[in-house]
Amino acid sequence: MWHGNVAWECGLGKMAQRDYVKSMDALEKFDFGNSHFLEQLIDRVVELWSPPTEDPGFRRLYVEAIIRQNAAGNDMQFQLSQDGELCSIAFASRPGEHSPWHDWWQEKFDSLPEFHQKMLSLSRDYLSMMDEKTYRYMNANDVKLSLFVSTRTGWGKKILGQAMEIFRSRGFRNMYLWTDCECNVEWYISRGYQLVEEGTFEPFSHEEPYKTYIFRKGL
Repeated sequence: MWHGNVAWECGLGKMAQRDYVKSMDALEKFDFGNSHFLEQLIDRVVELWSPPTEDPGFRRLYVEAIIRQNAAGNDMQFQLSQDGELCSIAFASRPGEHSPWHDWWQEKFDSLPEFHQKMLSLSRDYLSMMDEKTYRYMNANDVKLSLFVSTRTGWGKKILGQAMEIFRSRGFRNMYLWTDCECNVEWYISRGYQLVEEGTFEPFSHEEPYKTYIFRKGL
């Protein structure tokens, strides 16, 4: 856990530092070495994010690759847990930051049959394209919310609120994120997020256009 350093970096007074740390004492850094939490996270999203294949092992690998690609390996890889169970995660990145998991991805990719390689490559290309499109809107004092998942009711709101407090304390002015038509876009609009770009990803478009959205929210 490293949230105590945040208060010192912000130049807060001693009393404010204690209050700040106390209010954030549940916030931890997500560790990919904690296989229990990683498996819980995969369990939560595998049905939502995995491709239509009957291979359960590949479905889990596909989702894990998405999670790792959204983790920049920085100091904004947050989690909340309770009683040894994962409750929510929020990953963020600064302009230009990218995943450090290239070797992991390549090793997994090389072990797959060709038709699974194509699925995994298309997913990586899609995520990379949307990240770069989002970064083009951002300034140095903006932050991108890369991944936001709740495994328990109410804990998503909790971690997002705490993460946004950290973003403000570090001087970030705007928070950007991108999503697509498989998510509840109205949730963001109803909470004051401003739509800055709407697009279509043709490789995922079949019977209907696969819509993508980039949002901004002032901090």
